[in-house]
Amino acid sequence: MNHQLRIVTIRMAHVEDGGVRAWSDDLAGLSLTCPNHEMLFAELPSKIASILEQQGFRSKIIREIHQFVVEVSSIQG
Repeated sequence: MNHQLRIVTIRMAHVEDGGVRAWSDDLAGLSLTCPNHEMLFAELPSKIASILEQQGFRSKIIREIHQFVVEVSSIQG
């Protein structure tokens, strides 16, 4: 069996009418909106596995990494 490692970057944003949305440029078809972050993180693994299975892959999440990309600007005052 040939095992491969695939890194999937998930993007998240707050939704105007409440909740949080997740999507990925790395995994076509991944788009999920939940009322809060806790529910989103709980549902993401099965959603990712489902999409990969539709593409013909068995998957197992082996590591979850949270990163923060922050845009900053100087304070004018």
